[in-house]
Amino acid sequence: MKILDRFSGGWPLERPSRSDALLVLVYWLLAAPLIGYSYVVQFGVLRAVPGILYTMVLDTTAVYLLVFGLMPLALARRSVLIVLGSLVTFVVIDGHFYWLGYWLLFSKEPLQWQAVYLLQDILRHAQSYGMLGILLAGKRYFNVQQHLLQAQKAQTESELRSLKAQIDPHFLFNNLNVLRGLIQQDPAVANEYLSRFANLYRFLIRHKEEDVVTLAEELQFVEEYIYLLRHRFGSAYEFRQEHPVPVDPGGLLVVPGTLQLLVENAIKHNAGDEDHPLLITIGLTETELAVEHALRPKLTAVDSTGTGLANLRERYRLLFGQAITVENTGVIFRVRVPLLRPAPRWSAPDTAAAPDTAAAPAPATSKLASR
Repeated sequence: MKILDRFSGGWPLERPSRSDALLVLVYWLLAAPLIGYSYVVQFGVLRAVPGILYTMVLDTTAVYLLVFGLMPLALARRSVLIVLGSLVTFVVIDGHFYWLGYWLLFSKEPLQWQAVYLLQDILRHAQSYGMLGILLAGKRYFNVQQHLLQAQKAQTESELRSLKAQIDPHFLFNNLNVLRGLIQQDPAVANEYLSRFANLYRFLIRHKEEDVVTLAEELQFVEEYIYLLRHRFGSAYEFRQEHPVPVDPGGLLVVPGTLQLLVENAIKHNAGDEDHPLLITIGLTETELAVEHALRPKLTAVDSTGTGLANLRERYRLLFGQAITVENTGVIFRVRVPLLRPAPRWSAPDTAAAPDTAAAPAPATSKLASR
């Protein structure tokens, strides 16, 4: 839920959309005649037209800056004083522009700064763009809520997928069949196999409701999964981990099951044998991980819905606004996944214990790389 908190705690920055522009257009089609009538009655048609245009431009600019710029940044600080102070400062500055424009267009007297008149113009202008601001802010809030619902829906679908994997009869049957053979051949190896199998399910249960896990946890999980695969397929598939620069897996985040899904996808669709094993490489940098292998399509058709990668792509898009990259050259198949860094908590008092947490799972990564 950490990622969802980022959306609910403050508005994410976003450019105005076409629907926002359409809402502004409809508003002015309704409001301009009313404002124009007031200007015509007071100042005549010749001065009313530029006055209406100036009001429309100034109000629209002010509302856009307020709704899509100032307020998201102020709310992100999570301070009532900052929000109120920013709002008051903006209203005062914008009111000065309204006061100056009103004087240029409608006043014949020399410019004189008087606090009472300035305050009147500030309040009058705040009322002028207040309704438009309320409409756009309401639409913005509705969009954020829709985004949250989509993210929660994707998370729920992922939880259901994880639960399904836990009780998948084929997955259970294949591993229990391997376990039965190991019990007859080597009870010690069978005991290790059962322990790894239990660790895999423990990970699924522990993280089924979480949006992200550390890369260290994900590498540990895929290590258990690869151990099961080796006993099932022998040396038909080889696995290698590469990282050209030092990477701290405890300080990076991924969606749970990312590596397992990519490895499973590679084995499901590509043939490997002990004479010519298929090499599956897991590459790590400070910004992304990549799973790469040669294309060796299986001779028999594979029953697949194609939802695995699509689901993963959608989760990264909805939760983080980032995309995974799928590359198919006809010879090599590669999937690149962005690695995320934990956002600093605005109220966190201390993070001194983080290095100990990050360092603990390190043997899992070196173990995979050495195989």
